[in-house]
Amino acid sequence: MKDEFLTSDGIKIEYEYNCQKNDDLDGETVAIVFLNGIFMHYESWKILSKGIPQNIPVLFHNFRCQWGSGCAEDKECSFERHVEDLKELLDYLGIKKAKFIGTSYGGEVGMLFGATYPEYIDSMMIITSTARTDKVMESKALRWKDSAKSRSPEIFVNSWLSDVYSEGYINSINNLSQIIASRLTGFNYEGAERLLEAFLRLNDLNLLERIKKFEFPVLIISAEEDNIKPKRFSEEIYKQLKSALHLTIPNSGHAVVVEKPKEIGYLISTFVRNWKL
Repeated sequence: MKDEFLTSDGIKIEYEYNCQKNDDLDGETVAIVFLNGIFMHYESWKILSKGIPQNIPVLFHNFRCQWGSGCAEDKECSFERHVEDLKELLDYLGIKKAKFIGTSYGGEVGMLFGATYPEYIDSMMIITSTARTDKVMESKALRWKDSAKSRSPEIFVNSWLSDVYSEGYINSINNLSQIIASRLTGFNYEGAERLLEAFLRLNDLNLLERIKKFEFPVLIISAEEDNIKPKRFSEEIYKQLKSALHLTIPNSGHAVVVEKPKEIGYLISTFVRNWKL
């Protein structure tokens, strides 16, 4: 059931916390924390998380400026602020240790969180993310931002459809862009602009250098046909880490969590239950 949390700077964060216990978590309980892609709603994780045992606490949330979470014009929207929002939410819920699972933008928030508050991390799964941008990636993000200004679901979706999905997936579903556009009721276009502005500042974080200090294990998933964050960016992350495994999903674009739900669901279930390096 959806709930709301108010951050220290007064922003409402939508979240859902599935925990069977009524009391605070003990120090040994490891929760699962899902971190959304940039235009994603946390509901999209639910089909992928069905393999998680019911006795494991699971946290979903929408970042500030994402969907129904707050996005005040005079409040900061940045990767750093996402990290602080999440830490405050974890502390509020009594979560002291978690396995983090993030895709794209969410994986980038996860890496910064791990660099800032490593004591909260048991392990991490990063799906089609990057630790830096290049000129091609930035050009596409600017195109997406311009399309968000249109406030037109059709214009917005068509601006990124072929960046995010593989040719095979697009060609396999009739009217895919219209289907996606029809599901954007309640989408925060202004918030999307601000999230894209935050993404365009990613290089300021120096993540490739900071993740070298990770002591926890990291599972990295890339997609063979990713046209926005190609797998070489996942390989860069892998090479910086002390304890990591990099797997590539074939025949999929950037939105591998949508294109390959069975494969990603299996990997999430394995990661949660017994994954070790």
